[in-house]
Amino acid sequence: MVHSQAIGSSEFLIGEFARRVGTSKDTIRFYTRLGMLSSVDRRAGSRTYALYDESQVERYEFIEFCKELGFTLKDIGLALGEMDAGTFSDQRRQTLVENKLLEIEAKISELRAVHKRLRATLSSKHC
Repeated sequence: MVHSQAIGSSEFLIGEFARRVGTSKDTIRFYTRLGMLSSVDRRAGSRTYALYDESQVERYEFIEFCKELGFTLKDIGLALGEMDAGTFSDQRRQTLVENKLLEIEAKISELRAVHKRLRATLSSKHC
């Protein structure tokens, strides 16, 4: 069995990585399958273990931050691809954030309209 002591100090087995970032191993596997996180395989006897390094901790934190801002996994994956290719400029980041802000503002406006209609419905005995 591979133990974390035998691994470089900046490499983590999936369980250790998941604990470090506060999520499940299934989430790490899912993001890895999507290509959003990457691991290096290391063989130990007849088993192969996925190892994650410190850069993947930062990527995971970026993914979660973007999700909190309302970006989809598809959006985040595209941004990560641009980052990996070296084409994710500050201007591109700003454009994506501005577009997300406009989208959220439109949703807020729609929700306000629904809220107003619900209030009117409550007041009008048509409910």
